[in-house]
Amino acid sequence: MKENLVILGSTGSIGTNTLEVVSKHTDKYKVFALSAHSSVDLLLSQCQEFEPNFVHISDSIHLKRIKTSLEKLNLSTQIISGSSELNELVANEKVDTVVCGISGSAGLESSLQAVKSGKKILLANKEPLVMCGSLFMEMAAKYKSKILPVDSEHNALHQCFSKNENKLISKIILTASGGPFLNTPLKEFKNITLPEALKHPTWVMGPKISIDSATMMNKGLEIIEAMHLFSFKAKQIEVMIHPQSVVHSMVCYGDGSIIAQLSQNDMKIPISYCLGWPKRINSGVGSLNLINQPPLNFLEVSKDRYPCFFLAKNVAEEGDSLPIVMNAANEIAVEAFLNGKVKFKNIHSVIEDVITSHNKQKIRSIEDVFEIDKISRNDAMDQLKRYN
Repeated sequence: MKENLVILGSTGSIGTNTLEVVSKHTDKYKVFALSAHSSVDLLLSQCQEFEPNFVHISDSIHLKRIKTSLEKLNLSTQIISGSSELNELVANEKVDTVVCGISGSAGLESSLQAVKSGKKILLANKEPLVMCGSLFMEMAAKYKSKILPVDSEHNALHQCFSKNENKLISKIILTASGGPFLNTPLKEFKNITLPEALKHPTWVMGPKISIDSATMMNKGLEIIEAMHLFSFKAKQIEVMIHPQSVVHSMVCYGDGSIIAQLSQNDMKIPISYCLGWPKRINSGVGSLNLINQPPLNFLEVSKDRYPCFFLAKNVAEEGDSLPIVMNAANEIAVEAFLNGKVKFKNIHSVIEDVITSHNKQKIRSIEDVFEIDKISRNDAMDQLKRYN
């Protein structure tokens, strides 16, 4: 029997890489459904190749065009739109695995529904664990949903743990490329442009994630993610700058051993690992040539260069409602930068202001999460007025 897949965010980086891996294993996997926001041409191309049972488009303005195009292609794919329809889709009893690749908090609701339905989850977006990590993992245990991390760093940790998970582990180390401004003089940060910030040195990612990498907010979010995925405290998680992006994470054991995962910086590797787990399947990516590999460097993270990272690190230690607040403020601030409304250096200022004005509280329900997220977004919008 083939494994039925739903791919959320099929036209993004995670979605397209997942489909590349699936195309090499059509005897094992069936694309049951694809979901995208507005990249109609690519979505139609994916439908033509994989002939899913369903296609979901979140931007309903494109519904008519997709329907007409699919009819011309003589495909029987059913078209749906809306959040409730998407929730029903991921809960479908025929679905085995859900690839959660929708960027940002927009992917939270569908990810929660997939967990409630007891699916195998390939988790590629950080927000479910950043915004409601404890609740998310408690639900996964309750509904017997298996969570497998697609993020290269957490996927590397999963591989390094093997059968030694949480046995005499002293700490874990996440690596970071340092983004495009690792060697940029600090005095030039006030003049950073959008094209410069989007030019990641080693990975090809979407705009929002690229900016998070440039500020290193992404590593702060990954600390929170790792805490919930693997039951670690913030003080047990370190981050090192590793410009070559070859070593993706390390696990330090109490006997002095360090186990590291090395590979080319290609997302098809962690995706194939999760799809095939507990077995391994071919990713289509070759192994590293260690003889020709340039020397590997590891550096400390600079507080002056990456204030967003240290802000996020403090939030990880504080916990409770603060990760929700930080995530919301970051999404608003990054969107403002992408739209030319604030400067790069203002991203940190907006987030810090929103966090400072928030009174930390315990999170007892998903409703609490959505309410705090909404309030924090409004606060961030108000803070942005100071920089216009």
